[in-house]
Amino acid sequence: MKKQGFTLIELLIVVAIIGIIASIAIPNLLIAFQKGKQKATMSDMKSIGSALEIYVTDWSFAPQIASAPITDLLQDWFVPYYIKILPVRDYWGTVFNYLSGVGASLDSYTIESYGRDKMDSGPDTIYDVVTLFNFNNDILYSNGNFTVGPRVKN
Repeated sequence: MKKQGFTLIELLIVVAIIGIIASIAIPNLLIAFQKGKQKATMSDMKSIGSALEIYVTDWSFAPQIASAPITDLLQDWFVPYYIKILPVRDYWGTVFNYLSGVGASLDSYTIESYGRDKMDSGPDTIYDVVTLFNFNNDILYSNGNFTVGPRVKN
């Protein structure tokens, strides 16, 4: 008996099908990775915000630093009293920026992540994530709410 193998046409069809499936799956996979980083970053920002809210409740003002990265100074104030581990970086590797006394109120604060592009995006609003480029937008958490960031379901 003669052994039958695959013909060249059959192999080309299989390779073409795999290529089509990959061209559909890879962009969706990249978006899923970025969404995961974005959601984890927002979760860390909420944790920092909760620690700040407890601090404000105890002291009636937010830590007064004009505008600075979250550094060892905030670590010394918060850990272990208000939060067990203080997240310092977002999931794209950039240090969170902290602003206090936003407006005239001493108890106001803002935590900022610059997003995937690690740059300040300028004027910001709540936005829909519809493309891979939306992960470059900033995320701001101010006084217990996301003031800039992706639109989230309530």
